[in-house]
Amino acid sequence: MRISPSKIAEVAAAADIVQVISDYVDLKKAGKDYRGLCPFHGDSDPSFYVSPHKGIFYCFGCAAGGSVFNFLMKMENLTFAEAVRSLGRRYGIPVELERGAKRREDDRAKVLGALEAGHRYFRERLRTAEGPREYLSSRGLSSDWIERLELGFAPDSWDGALEYLRSAGVDYRDAAAAGLIKPRTAGGGYYDYFRSRIMIPIRDLSGNVCAFGGRVYGEGDPKYLNSPESSVFQKKRLLYGLDAARDAIRRDGFSILVEGYFDQIALRVRGMENAVAPLGTSLGREQVRLIKRFSSEVVTIFDGDEAGVRAVKRAIPVFLSEDMEPRCVILKEDKDPDDAVKRIGIDGFRRLVDEARPVLDVLLDLVVNQHDLGTLHGRNAAVEECLPVLGEIADSPARDYFFERCSSRLKVREEHLRRRLRTAPKSRPGEQRGERQVTRQLFDLPADERNVVRGMLLREGFIDRVIESGVVKDMEEPTLRLLAERMVALRIEAGGFDPYAFSRSLEDEQLAAMVASWLHPRREDDDIRPVVDPDVDGEAVLNHSVDSIRLRKIRRRKAEILERMKKCAPGEEEFVELARELQDIGRFLHA
Repeated sequence: MRISPSKIAEVAAAADIVQVISDYVDLKKAGKDYRGLCPFHGDSDPSFYVSPHKGIFYCFGCAAGGSVFNFLMKMENLTFAEAVRSLGRRYGIPVELERGAKRREDDRAKVLGALEAGHRYFRERLRTAEGPREYLSSRGLSSDWIERLELGFAPDSWDGALEYLRSAGVDYRDAAAAGLIKPRTAGGGYYDYFRSRIMIPIRDLSGNVCAFGGRVYGEGDPKYLNSPESSVFQKKRLLYGLDAARDAIRRDGFSILVEGYFDQIALRVRGMENAVAPLGTSLGREQVRLIKRFSSEVVTIFDGDEAGVRAVKRAIPVFLSEDMEPRCVILKEDKDPDDAVKRIGIDGFRRLVDEARPVLDVLLDLVVNQHDLGTLHGRNAAVEECLPVLGEIADSPARDYFFERCSSRLKVREEHLRRRLRTAPKSRPGEQRGERQVTRQLFDLPADERNVVRGMLLREGFIDRVIESGVVKDMEEPTLRLLAERMVALRIEAGGFDPYAFSRSLEDEQLAAMVASWLHPRREDDDIRPVVDPDVDGEAVLNHSVDSIRLRKIRRRKAEILERMKKCAPGEEEFVELARELQDIGRFLHA
């Protein structure tokens, strides 16, 4: 392990799992446990449970589960060691890493340090850059707001950031890993990645500057340039402004999703603090889940041009796949929220948000307005526009509703829509629809090995009987064998076995979820036997399962011997030895 088991146990004992998870999920008391909407899949009926007594979480919908460390790993994209250290800092417990993990943590800290140094450089340059400050002022940003937003400026220089970072003691390799500089393709050395751009810091949910968005100042392409992805920055896992908006989203009960950095800024500086924006790319499922962690209600703002219509179509399947149907505002008279606020004022914009309509209805409005439904050609064209969306929400409960609405608004029979959908070209797998993680369920696993491993976890003292029997090495299912081996290792190392301590020690997401499901089972799974039967003795089933694994190995060896004997001549030394072993096996099997 990279962190000692005793230190992991110390942090786990100090960490309040309900308190930690409540930072991300609205939990309600449910008996001894707490319950809420799962942040890891589209959950409309709370199936996510937290057990403070056991120190685990588990979702009966998507089978995500594990310890408080596993939760942070999934939510914040951390390694196990990083999650332990994060909670250690939160609860005042110093955590030392062993060499390999410490190096990874140090590398991450160096990249974040380089980004902080780069941020200081950009902010210092903006304070003396008259033109960029006038540009920001023209967009409604006062000097106070420029400072509060911590905006910066990258001058039109090939080595300005490079020299500043060198003087600040930042290693060029760390600066390059942070995306602040790039290696030259010829001649060696580095040059500045951002030049002549207004610099917008992007922060993760912990408040760290993890990247920048650069808006070109003057002429040039691309208009917006993001930091390249790095060990601390993945665009699909972040939303601009969420670090500052999270409390307002919880307070107001909904988020506002806009398309760009300055759209979000325009609303924030005017008091609409619950606005967020994707990072210059199409919205993805992970970002929708991120929004849903703070509220299941969202209002999306789209431009009224053709690109805006395409954005609406792309957004619908992404939201519906997570059981969210956003409300939607289409800006018909303005090119973006910034222009809309300048024209109608912030109160007028608030009214637009309050009057936002379900996104499916908004899409149908757009389609109906674009085509003449009084003609056959117009109706066919309208249907063609809706078919891709219908195909992408095939697994959503909203599809039947959308069929009904399409049939009514487009003046075509529902059967005709369904027939057209069946014959329409299919999207390539994974092209747009999100991939769903397949998690093996309890009874998908071999019964005897499943029973033994669950018995090791849940029945006091049974792990010692398994160690004595030696059957772990004979297990065939890889996941179950790995779990059994790790339980045995912990038993030997610690001199005892605590199932909850074992759960906290698991770094692997699949293993942690499987163990959590066994520690917090459904009623029908709450037994150590293949079926729930009050007349069956659980201890007898466990012993039978150990014997079953042993016998399977012996029978396999018998089959190998018989096959080998076919290739030997009777009387040969090898044939005689095999025959003797076969007799021994026969006596054992019939004993």
